[in-house]
Amino acid sequence: MLDPGMLRYIVLQHIAQHPRHGYELIKLLEQQSGGIYSPSPGMIYPMLAMLEDLGHVSVILEGNKKLYVITEQGQAFLEQNRAMVVAIEERIATRCSEDAQQIREHLHLLRDAVIQRIQASPLVPEQFQRIKKILEEALTEIQTL
Repeated sequence: MLDPGMLRYIVLQHIAQHPRHGYELIKLLEQQSGGIYSPSPGMIYPMLAMLEDLGHVSVILEGNKKLYVITEQGQAFLEQNRAMVVAIEERIATRCSEDAQQIREHLHLLRDAVIQRIQASPLVPEQFQRIKKILEEALTEIQTL
């Protein structure tokens, strides 16, 4: 859903709103996306280290946890890139809309139906061809929208 470049802006935006821990950011992004997107720790923690190296965030140690706080330099970067942040937030909202979630659910149902039909009983070649034709027609129709 988000490449690392886009993720950087959203992570920094969330830290600007309130100092955050890495795990908290993962959960916040998952919540923001309606459960559709959850960045892995392998994406978030290197991103936070990069933001720290760039001087955009500072770290407050709380035992063995790190609390990330935006710096003046990070705030300035965020303000300079406000249009980008807004565009990314709109992209997340669009991709996570109820309509988009329903389409994803139907896609999963279609995949499951095809797998179940193929596994349920031996199909004759004509049945395989019919399934293939239905899928190809659906693909073509969607691509031409």
